[in-house]
Amino acid sequence: MRAVLSFILLLAGALFIGITVDNSIVGNTVVKAIGALCIIGFVRTFPKRQDKLY
Repeated sequence: MRAVLSFILLLAGALFIGITVDNSIVGNTVVKAIGALCIIGFVRTFPKRQDKLY
């Protein structure tokens, strides 16, 4: 379930990073910040491999 949620966050982040708001610096900044937060959420929730040898 975590993998599905993290993949959805990755797709949403990529969508928000790709969106531009015409003639609005503040709007662009807000949309890009939301996209960056989604990608950070993807990195934190993505299941990590446990390759410990001990």
